[in-house]
Amino acid sequence: MPRSFSEWIDFLYGPIFRVIGFFYRIYSANRARFDRLRENARVAGLLRALAVIVLIGWILVWYLAPDERRHRLTEEIKQTLGMELPTAGN
Repeated sequence: MPRSFSEWIDFLYGPIFRVIGFFYRIYSANRARFDRLRENARVAGLLRALAVIVLIGWILVWYLAPDERRHRLTEEIKQTLGMELPTAGN
């Protein structure tokens, strides 16, 4: 018995759409959970404080690094962030 066009589409593309849907549902659930957490004033304040503490920590690491290592530290951060380093020829 020949299959209809919609059955073939479901057979060929159904599994990938189910996998995409699975990951999308997980993403949506996590995003909703995070939004609920952020609505709580105490949690939002804690997240903000943690972000500021991490930023201050990195500034202290850079400031307290020896002068000969600062350039290397800056290069490592730029490379980690995927930023293009200017070369002497440019």
